[in-house]
Amino acid sequence: MSWPRIKSPDPSLIQATWLGHATFLIQMEGVNILCDPVFSHRCSPFSFMGPARFTPPACTIPELLEEVKVDVVIISHNHYDHLDVETIKALGPEVHYFVPLRNKAWFDSYSYPHVTELDWWNEQTLTLPGDRQLKIACTPCQHFSGRGVLDRMATLWASWVIIGQKHGKRFYFAGDTGYRSVSKAGTTTTTCPAFPQIGTTYGPFDLSCIPIGAYSPRHIMSPVHCAPEDSVELHKDVKSKKSVGMHWGTFVLTDEPVNEPPVRLRKAAEGAGLGVGEFVTVDIGETIASETEEGKN
Repeated sequence: MSWPRIKSPDPSLIQATWLGHATFLIQMEGVNILCDPVFSHRCSPFSFMGPARFTPPACTIPELLEEVKVDVVIISHNHYDHLDVETIKALGPEVHYFVPLRNKAWFDSYSYPHVTELDWWNEQTLTLPGDRQLKIACTPCQHFSGRGVLDRMATLWASWVIIGQKHGKRFYFAGDTGYRSVSKAGTTTTTCPAFPQIGTTYGPFDLSCIPIGAYSPRHIMSPVHCAPEDSVELHKDVKSKKSVGMHWGTFVLTDEPVNEPPVRLRKAAEGAGLGVGEFVTVDIGETIASETEEGKN
């Protein structure tokens, strides 16, 4: 972790630090945002069983909170690898949480007062002390929800758009999503139409976090998880200038080799004619910005 860089981000840029899986610290407009924060050892309702971390988080929550004040948390959906009880308890009730439709009740059960619930294509302007302001929009993706056997599809899942109101930088968090459905024979359906709509409505994005892992076997996982080749197409659909891969290398959820996603991503990006550095992966704990110090993507 580059704490000096994290403690003094350039507010005119978007700065992203990968903390593992889909957990990112996003810093823009002087606001510290956590995406899908999960710091527990297992993504499971049980502490003694369920998928365990292949790699540890970049830091602990106390270490993070000692260095920065978390202002906002955005949640893509309620699966255990994206919504973690112990992490939310540790972050506390003073943070402003943004959640998809019908997820607010979960936070209400913990008496958290600052929770905004949005449906797809709804927007909310958030104003924070110090004249800091963001527009936050809930956008579609292709996934599902459920924390038990009786609540499948009972709550909404989403991707998120965050737009700085002073500097105008645009961030996209794709959450957990598929892009197309692939049959056992290898035939595919049409791709999800939401992503071109997001690109047209809110793009181009200066920085995006897009999932690249948990995709095998494809005939089972393709409707809900992107393979790297899908991720590149999603990147193009939403008109992202620069993207970073997530949802890999942290929890072993499917049967592809744990370090395969970045290899396939590099090949897919090259094959699609993407520029050098346009769609990258980073190490857990590494920080990148929407633009280089010279001001070029």
